[in-house]
Amino acid sequence: MYPELDAIFRKYLSGERAQRDTEYITQFYRSPGASGYHAATQYVADRLRDAGADEVIEDRYPLDGETTYLGRTMPPAWEPISAELEVIMPVQAPIISYERVPSTLPWWCGPTPPEGVVVQLVDVGKGLAPSDYDGKPVKGNAVLIRDHESRPAWHHAAELARKMGAAGIVTDYLHSQNTFRTRQSVPDAVQLLRMTARWENPWAFSVGYRAAEQLADLIRRGPVRVRARVDVKSFKGEGVNLFGVINGTDRADESVFFISHTSAGTKPCANCAAGPSLMVEMLRAIQSAIRAGDIPRPRRTMRFMFVAEGLGSSYFLHKHYDALSKIKTAICLDSVGHSQSRLKSSLVFYRSPDSIPSYVNEIGASLIEEGPKEGEWPFRNGKPIPLVNFQELPYTPWSDNHYWVTFGVPAPLIMSWPDLFFHTQLLTAENTDPMVFERAGRVLGSLALSVARAGARELPGILQEVAAKGTLRIGRAARDAILAGDGDGRVARTIAYVADRETAALRSALDLAKGDAGEDTARSLADTLENELRAKADAEIAKLRSLGLNVTAPSVNGADATRVPKRTAEVLPPGVAGLSYDEMKGLVDRMVADDPQSNWESLRIVGDEFWNLTDGKRTIGDIARVLSEQFAMNISPDAVAIVARGLVKAGKISLP
Repeated sequence: MYPELDAIFRKYLSGERAQRDTEYITQFYRSPGASGYHAATQYVADRLRDAGADEVIEDRYPLDGETTYLGRTMPPAWEPISAELEVIMPVQAPIISYERVPSTLPWWCGPTPPEGVVVQLVDVGKGLAPSDYDGKPVKGNAVLIRDHESRPAWHHAAELARKMGAAGIVTDYLHSQNTFRTRQSVPDAVQLLRMTARWENPWAFSVGYRAAEQLADLIRRGPVRVRARVDVKSFKGEGVNLFGVINGTDRADESVFFISHTSAGTKPCANCAAGPSLMVEMLRAIQSAIRAGDIPRPRRTMRFMFVAEGLGSSYFLHKHYDALSKIKTAICLDSVGHSQSRLKSSLVFYRSPDSIPSYVNEIGASLIEEGPKEGEWPFRNGKPIPLVNFQELPYTPWSDNHYWVTFGVPAPLIMSWPDLFFHTQLLTAENTDPMVFERAGRVLGSLALSVARAGARELPGILQEVAAKGTLRIGRAARDAILAGDGDGRVARTIAYVADRETAALRSALDLAKGDAGEDTARSLADTLENELRAKADAEIAKLRSLGLNVTAPSVNGADATRVPKRTAEVLPPGVAGLSYDEMKGLVDRMVADDPQSNWESLRIVGDEFWNLTDGKRTIGDIARVLSEQFAMNISPDAVAIVARGLVKAGKISLP
């Protein structure tokens, strides 16, 4: 789709320039409110002006540990200055320092006295249960906490260590492990971690696997003492929402957003720097094309928004709550420039969730599939062989996207994943690739421009593409049932679900033509396409029935399946709030029993979309069905009920 838009970005967007900007940004340590975060933000502001933005706007908000937006308290600003950790008994040897490995200090860890401290280092294993501390001299000393695959485990272990009186923490936690990214396969990677955002925390160091193994071996032989010196500061600071603007024409009050963050998991953290760098390049390309007369100015305003991850979106959504319906989509960028060969990575287009069906998903998928690729094919003039892997996957709440969808704004997320060096000191700018930047920029720039310019004239193509995707998905569901000899009736539910989702996506696009001449024609086409989709679904079910397959959807069972959760607060997505670590572990075990594909990361997705689907009408059984269909997993009402009971405990929902 839209070859004329792809040509614009091929002509004006430079992957090399995006890589150079990424390299420059990585020199700064960019925790929220820190001097490096502000320096990086100002650098981006200068680049937006150089790129020709119609306006460059800054909007500031407090990071003070007090101010609350949509139920979220803004953390205090936090900045590392220096730190070092060394063994002094039974041997003398350096372990790690902030100066050599900036990712060693978890955000919001506390300082030591200026002269440092000397304490015993006590091995508590994974440190997930009080029994791990029994009989050990923890109070006033430091604990060695070993790696665990789940993110919630780190927060639980760190909080338990604090409650047990530990003055400091040393750990080799590594997040987001997979078959090739394990604690042993990247032994020198030091994971950036976060502690609970508060004014006082123990001091802490993150270390690599080798260092943790050496420390554990020393402790097995006898008492170990370490010297720690940590100079960090928590303070009342501020965050900045930075905007580069391309003004629209007749629908300038409506907008298309790009969002990335000038904060970062650590220094260098090229993945976080890649998003802002590519956004500057896309703005430059669009403005260059407008000024050269290659394309007209878009109807809708395009806003390129640079935030402190999560925090800036929280503030914006609070401040502009009543105007969010004017935002047609918010395209979120994270690590969009990874070298795929070095980092074993792919570009991924995570769909906006099915809780708000949107045409944006299908247009994005089409641009990925049909856009010109990087490799030559000798039998035509195009370049259809992909050298950059780019995949479409279901919704995943990795970044700012999950804040926006909660308030009804379609928000796909684009990032490089998996990531061998995710949020470690090894993720340098040399691990990015100009070719990946360019592929991402062509797809995302074309997606945004197609929405920003769309009206009644462009709408038929969008509607046809959504319907074509729906037809294909219905046909594939039937194919899978035939190949599997499906006899439990699940396929009928899947086909009906796809038909409902795609017709809702069709309807979502009609807003683009509202008030235009030709709006009625577009609406009539949507009616026709919806009828065709429904007829396709009915025909496929009839075909399966004729083949002797059971097409009676199974009933949904569970003690709480018919209960209707209702929100009691309009807040940012609370996830699985209200559940203790042990209850979360029990929920994961329950989900794995329902479907072995589940894991700890599934917890975030299910918790997030549960909140989005809680509308005071859907039952727990209804929500379980949507989750199961959307993520192609078996998620039982009993598992969903555990999430619901946690949110009741947290005061976020009622469950009559």
